[in-house]
Amino acid sequence: MAERALDRVAALAWKDALELLRDRRSLALMVVSAFLFPLLGVLVTGLQRQQAAVVAVVLCDHGEAAEKLAGLITDALEGAPGLRVVVVNASGCRAPEGAVLAVAVPPGFSVNASSLGKPVIIKLYKVIGSPAADTAEAYVSAALQRFSQSLARERVERLAKLAGVHVDPGVVLSPLRLVSEEVTPSGAQASPIEAARARAARFLAFAVFFVLNPAAIAVADSISRERESGTGELLAVTPLRGWEFVAGKAIGGTVAALVAGGVDAVAALAYGFATGFQGADAGLIAVHVVETMLAIVVTASLTILATLLVPGQRAATLITSTITGLAMMIFFSVLFIDIKSLPAGIKALLYLVPYTHTALAIESYALGDVAAALLHTLVLAVLSVAALAAAVKAYRPDRLVKRS
Repeated sequence: MAERALDRVAALAWKDALELLRDRRSLALMVVSAFLFPLLGVLVTGLQRQQAAVVAVVLCDHGEAAEKLAGLITDALEGAPGLRVVVVNASGCRAPEGAVLAVAVPPGFSVNASSLGKPVIIKLYKVIGSPAADTAEAYVSAALQRFSQSLARERVERLAKLAGVHVDPGVVLSPLRLVSEEVTPSGAQASPIEAARARAARFLAFAVFFVLNPAAIAVADSISRERESGTGELLAVTPLRGWEFVAGKAIGGTVAALVAGGVDAVAALAYGFATGFQGADAGLIAVHVVETMLAIVVTASLTILATLLVPGQRAATLITSTITGLAMMIFFSVLFIDIKSLPAGIKALLYLVPYTHTALAIESYALGDVAAALLHTLVLAVLSVAALAAAVKAYRPDRLVKRS
């Protein structure tokens, strides 16, 4: 009996695996999806370099201080991708047409800069809704900060000379010295490699999402296809039991996990090579592949359960989208949120979502906490088994039959 049950499971798993491997469109979708995130990063960087956004420095004052400021802004923006600086000599201090950002130096700027008690005023004109304007503003702000520090030093030196005392302007203006050091969660000093691994972990955790969707669709389609093609009726009249059906579908779905995991690893390596992204060493990528495969298995488990409970191709597609949408929310959140620092109640709710453990396992390994990584991996595996057990209970032969 046991041998026959295993034979039935193997036959169903082999059928699903062959269907997936023969489905070139699904395989192509997995490959394309895996490379979407790396491609997005390369595309954004490339397009940013291709834009020709103009930053204007409008000089309505021609004193030495104004010329110095214009030079600092020009130097700060030199080499900035997609930004071009033009210096305009004009009597009206308004933003010229076509500039995403304009820095206007009003009349009297140099006179005020040479005084001891007058403020110097800069007018900034920024085009709304322009990402290039936001980027340019960051560069310009850095240049203005340097000019302000230089002007402050000059004023301190002049005041000290008038008072007949010797002071260090840097100490007067910046008495606080900040010494920054990156540390591990245990408080030990973090090496540059460890810091790079921690940053890479967040990127890799987010990248998992891009291979989940096609894999989940493949599993959902394998069940709904049984109904639509009529093979479900044949399966319904066989001695196939619930656990055999679910096991066969789950094992067949691991083919999707293997394919997606391998492709995802190649995509991560390709992205690192193309962009010089550091920190994703062989160990971290191996963990990423394992967690990706487990995430796909748990997605397959949930999808099997859901498609058994809710019949119909459209319903299966909607359920798959809901599951992968939940995964998207988790993986996107880890880019900006430290889940471990959240209140206990919120954290407990997030721990009920399998994909939280996917992200935390990758992050924990990157930070050197192998025990925590194994624990999150174990939880992910337990949740997968729980979903499969629920699917076994939900299985009924009539649910494989197409309904009119």
